[in-house]
Amino acid sequence: KTLFDEAGIQFALTFGSLLGAVREGGPIEGDTDMDICVWDEEKLRSNFVSLYRKGLKVCRVEPSLMYSFMIDYSCYLDVYILGNFKGLRRFPWSIYCMSLAGFTVPRKFFRKWTEIEFAGEKCLCPEYPERLLEFWYGSDWRIPQDKKGHYDIWPLRIPGYIAEYTRKGTRFLVDAEYRQKILSRKKTTGSYFKRTPEK
Repeated sequence: KTLFDEAGIQFALTFGSLLGAVREGGPIEGDTDMDICVWDEEKLRSNFVSLYRKGLKVCRVEPSLMYSFMIDYSCYLDVYILGNFKGLRRFPWSIYCMSLAGFTVPRKFFRKWTEIEFAGEKCLCPEYPERLLEFWYGSDWRIPQDKKGHYDIWPLRIPGYIAEYTRKGTRFLVDAEYRQKILSRKKTTGSYFKRTPEK
């Protein structure tokens, strides 16, 4: 945080670090990386050298998606890029959504920011982190779990549905309150959807 503040790089907690901050007030036990997002990718890239000299070594580069820094051999900092979609590929969804590491997230979650305590430091986070965490992890996000179902969500609301964009195409999932039922179905049948018997 000190290094990013000195470089003038604004960041906010996201994913597992945001979950830990809200649920536990710090890193999740056993987590070996920190997850943050930035919205000025160019400023981040222009400070690579100064950050390297101060101990943050770049070990992964995926432009427009994420950058990883090695703090030491057992701890990493994952920096995800938050921004608008480029081009027309996701129009008109881009009016309502933003890109976070290439995933589509509703713009409404990132309109305002607030501060939250994380391991004794004040860090930025979305104004209503609980809503975002429920969107990402489901209604039981407050309950620690060793294994959690994970899938990429394209959160375009279509009366009661969420569209899931995957490399294999677009699928549709019912809303957050039914996710556990869907994940259970996926686990037992291998599909998010009810299968009809083959004739």
